Amino acid sequence: MKKLLIGLGVVVVLLIAAAVIVPMLIPLERYKSEIQAQVKEKTGRDLRIDGDISLSVFPTLAVSVENVGFANAAGATTPEMATIDRLDVALRLLPLLSQEVAIDHFILEKPIINLEIDPQGRPNWQFDTVEAAAPSTSAGGGAPSGGGGASLSELRLGDVRLVDGTLNYIDRQSGQEVNVSAVNMELSLPSLSSPFAADGSAVWNSRTVGLKIGAENPQALMSGQASNLTMAVESDVVTFSFDGAARNAQTLGLQGKLALDVPSIRELAAWTGNPLDFPGEGLGPFNIAGELEMTGAKVALTNAAIKLDEIAGQGLFSVDATGAKPMIRAELAVEELNVNPYLPPEPEGEQNAASGGSSGDGAAGGGGEWSDEPIDVSALAALNADLAFDAGGILFKDLKIGKSSLKVVLKDSKLTADLAEVQLYDGAGKGRIEVDGSSGKPAIAADFDLASFQAGPFLVDLAKFDRILGTADSKISVKATGGSQRELVSNLNGNGSVVFRDGAIKGVNLAAMMRNISVAAIENSFDDAQATDFAELSGTFKIDKGVVRNDDLSLIAPLVRMTGAGEVPLPPRTIDYTVKPKLVGSLEGQGGASDLAGVGVPIKVTGPWHDISYKPDLAGALKNQMK
Repeated sequence: MKKLLIGLGVVVVLLIAAAVIVPMLIPLERYKSEIQAQVKEKTGRDLRIDGDISLSVFPTLAVSVENVGFANAAGATTPEMATIDRLDVALRLLPLLSQEVAIDHFILEKPIINLEIDPQGRPNWQFDTVEAAAPSTSAGGGAPSGGGGASLSELRLGDVRLVDGTLNYIDRQSGQEVNVSAVNMELSLPSLSSPFAADGSAVWNSRTVGLKIGAENPQALMSGQASNLTMAVESDVVTFSFDGAARNAQTLGLQGKLALDVPSIRELAAWTGNPLDFPGEGLGPFNIAGELEMTGAKVALTNAAIKLDEIAGQGLFSVDATGAKPMIRAELAVEELNVNPYLPPEPEGEQNAASGGSSGDGAAGGGGEWSDEPIDVSALAALNADLAFDAGGILFKDLKIGKSSLKVVLKDSKLTADLAEVQLYDGAGKGRIEVDGSSGKPAIAADFDLASFQAGPFLVDLAKFDRILGTADSKISVKATGGSQRELVSNLNGNGSVVFRDGAIKGVNLAAMMRNISVAAIENSFDDAQATDFAELSGTFKIDKGVVRNDDLSLIAPLVRMTGAGEVPLPPRTIDYTVKPKLVGSLEGQGGASDLAGVGVPIKVTGPWHDISYKPDLAGALKNQMK
């Protein structure tokens, strides 16, 4: 036993001596030049090693290299593709005997990586070298031949760190540039069957982004099986987390809980270099959470809770990006949808348009104009979609819409929106809108059928028109094609009808006006305090190239009958209309006898929408009296 101990002692001493003496005997400078020559042969580029190289072999095989640089491609923006201040690597020797790799430490200090694509589309990581020969195969043409070294049975990571790294990316074809600095990362892997953890951060566009990844069983992932996985990204512009399972099979699969929190969509877009040119003041806070299931390019989010600005809802979403165009499916239910934050501001003076006041009303505000700005429909070609949407209420400008059910289908640049149910000012209705952008210009078709809604508040909220009250039914069918708002209005064609029941025309007393055709009496009949009650006011209309024409206006009131005809040219935003009120013999006017007891006085309704005037046509009245 004593001799054995002495022998072991001698072996230990010899090993220690070898660990000290061998590195001193190895000509490291000679190997430096050989390493540089090998890199030149394999890549066609120079490897610079300006610092010292140190080597130790016991108790770990350790190598340290300082001040290293790797040349860039010819014509690149920077002379070197990569530089490293210091690289320290230490590998434990004894575990290698059992096919285990145990890295004692791997520390990379201040690496700078410069990736670049030249104007011809060639990346700088593509080297000018002879292609490597294909791997040899066995005589039978099957699996590669060779002795077949033993496979890796274990991997252990000790102190693995990347310190203060920098990544620069330039695409000289597109002009895109990405700069990531202060990259720091620490890895932990006691064994392949033990939890793996990565914790790091980087600075991009002047903001710090933190990254954490954890895998419960890396060995299972490496073999194509499932393992619990967690991921988290944290910054002041976006926070993302995932807690579930992953499978690294032919396609990556994820299943688990997902949460995304964006304090401001606009700020996030600006930070990523893609500022949103989107109207309105919306697109602020955005939150989404749900159950994620992903298989390759197919992603589904179920039991999802979503909130955008003040809009909150629940539903499910899925994206299939395996085809030529992404396919999006969604079912969403929200309590209330306020679209006003996403609308462009109204042109100056638009709010005064068509208030229905007397001459001079709203003149200071101007009449507004249709926009000549080209309408971009390219977004319709970007994807296909099948969306179902239910809302407890919708607010569009001042228009208040009740419970609504909407289905939207987008395929091959053609969008169809079916409004299957809508509650509108104590009434109900349905509608359909089609937008075809396949030609590059929008072709729009719309059909609406609204029943038993309160016309007064509806018209006030829709168009600031407060002259008609009553319960209304309305149908409209229109089509238009054009590259701008003005072109669409100028090409508008269609027809429709409207009926008002048990209402009133505000601002005029037709019966009083008919009793006295003097100019003073007629002018006094136009007053905001006046009104003409009616049992029914109805008419149909046709639209031809933006001009709305009506020839069958009919009003039935207790003492008055009224007809009307004229047109409303939409492109110039004007009106040219004539109404003809006449007195009847008794209070049985609502459906009673229509014998005349006075002279009809036609009233001309003319002018721009923002300054409509109502004037009696005395010449027409005298002509009728002579008859």
